[in-house]
Amino acid sequence: MPKFDAILQNERRLRAMTGLPRTTFTAFLPDFTAAMEQYLARYTLDGYLREGDRAITYTNSPLPSPQDRLLFILTYLKQNAIQEVQGQLFGMSQSNVSKWVRLLLEILTKALAAQQLLPARTAQELAAYLQTDAPAFVDGTDERSSPPLFTMTAPSAR
Repeated sequence: MPKFDAILQNERRLRAMTGLPRTTFTAFLPDFTAAMEQYLARYTLDGYLREGDRAITYTNSPLPSPQDRLLFILTYLKQNAIQEVQGQLFGMSQSNVSKWVRLLLEILTKALAAQQLLPARTAQELAAYLQTDAPAFVDGTDERSSPPLFTMTAPSAR
C-alpha cells in the first residue's frame, strides 16, 4: 500500500503517479488540508450532517494523513484506473474506494476553488481566461502561474 512518505522520497515516482512535482504537491497540500478539515467539521465521511463530535482519524484508516488523501485522489485522476485497481494500490475495497473518491473529489474541487485554479468548463471560459492578464506558464516552477491540475469539459447533452 503506497504511503505518501515513501512516494515523496522518489520525485520521479510522485510525478508518475500524480503528474505533479514535489514542490507543487506540497504547495497545494495546505489548501487541500484546510478544505478537508472544513468539510469534516460539518459532515461525516459518508456525507451526512455531523451531529456529534468532530471527526477523528483512526490508526487503521486506509488514508490516515492529508498527504495520503491527496496522493490517493490525484493518482486516481491521473491514472484513470478502475476502482478495483485503485483499491489494490491503496489497500482497500472497491466500495471504500468509491466512498473516498466521491468525498475527495468534492474536497479537491473546494481546494482548487480557494486558489482560483478550477479548470475552465467551456471553450468560452478558457478564451476569457487567456485574454485576461493571466501569467504565462513558465516550466512549472511558479505554482500560481501553472496550468490547472487537470482539465474538464462541459457535460455532454447525450
